[in-house]
Amino acid sequence: MLNRRSLLASSGAAVSLLLGALAQPAIADDATLRVASVTGPSHHHNVALRWFAERVKDRGVGLNIEVLDGAQLGGERDYIEGMMLGSIQMAQVSTAPVSAFVPEFDLFSLPYLIRDTDHFKKVVSGPVGRKFGELIEERGIKILAWFDNGYRNVFNKVRPVVTPEDMKGLKIRVMESPLMVKTLNAMGASATPMSYSELYTSLEQGVLDGGENAAGNVLNDKFYEVSGYFSMTQHFRPPGIVAIGKNAWDRLSAEQQKVLTEEAAALQDYEIQLTQEVGQDAVEKLIAKGMKVNDANVSAFRDRMGPVYKDFTDKHGDDLLAQVQNTK
Repeated sequence: MLNRRSLLASSGAAVSLLLGALAQPAIADDATLRVASVTGPSHHHNVALRWFAERVKDRGVGLNIEVLDGAQLGGERDYIEGMMLGSIQMAQVSTAPVSAFVPEFDLFSLPYLIRDTDHFKKVVSGPVGRKFGELIEERGIKILAWFDNGYRNVFNKVRPVVTPEDMKGLKIRVMESPLMVKTLNAMGASATPMSYSELYTSLEQGVLDGGENAAGNVLNDKFYEVSGYFSMTQHFRPPGIVAIGKNAWDRLSAEQQKVLTEEAAALQDYEIQLTQEVGQDAVEKLIAKGMKVNDANVSAFRDRMGPVYKDFTDKHGDDLLAQVQNTK
């Protein structure tokens, strides 16, 4: 019969073996990775993710991707926390909520930062993109691909916006990013941070006057039903990322990691091209839906952004900002 000391020793050994087994990567022959997304099934981000899933499956390394769209697993902040904790495997998120965990990501929320699509590609694929990959990996998240969200513009139910004076008194929803709040306030609006899922109802009930987003999102989520004006302020172009928690990544075989990396590079190129096509088509469809689309005086808005940039550089310095601005 085992005495108490022997029993404790045996139990301790068993626990050690169990913990050791859990610490080892679980290489599965038929692994499924679930990727969370807040947008609806028809959104082009999810179209791109399903395209990616098919390509990964066809590589024949026993790796399957399942897209859980429509905020089935909560909001983007939930996804980021979940990937760090290991409760969520993969997610597609905007960079703005990432800044709550990695403050340097605020850089991508700066207004009028990205000049055009070519500039965007070179920034995220070059030294700047790699640096941000290192920063977020320190928090337990690995970037697989960068997504282009396109330019964000102001839409509202009150009047067309051409100059900062037209923004006066408008309550405009922004993402829950202090820098974005400061930007919309600098543009002349009364910025209101709010979850994206609450925006439609808030517009419908008159709690807000408008929001700001890319044309594709305004079309896809039917904001034309509760707002009549879409003004091309082009104030933000924050990227998104497709990321995987390190807990999930480390449980894949080397071959599965290789395939995921290669297909994610193809996904990035595909999504950037798709964003351009969707954006152009969406503006035409918004007009057909009855929205009044107008150009804005972008220079007048850009000229108000000095304090926003100063606030950023006071907190983070100007090295990363300079790298983006000097990317040719």
